Amino acid sequence: MAQQSSGQRAGYITVSIYDQNYHLAGQDTEHIRALADLVDSKMRAVAAQGRTVDSLRVAVLAAINLADELSRASIDSRQ
Repeated sequence: MAQQSSGQRAGYITVSIYDQNYHLAGQDTEHIRALADLVDSKMRAVAAQGRTVDSLRVAVLAAINLADELSRASIDSRQ
């Protein structure tokens, strides 16, 4: 699960996504953490359903799933 490291400067956050740490900057670190949690959980869900252990493939499949969800939400909001 994505998490923040302590001792970070304001506007900076360290998150863990799929067991990799990323040091990110932004105005809303809580929003960044929530996005990292979403990506982490989507990657873990994709990995649990497939046979691949290649993290790049897992990331691409998770991105496709998230893009599909965004596209469907966009279409639903226009109706």
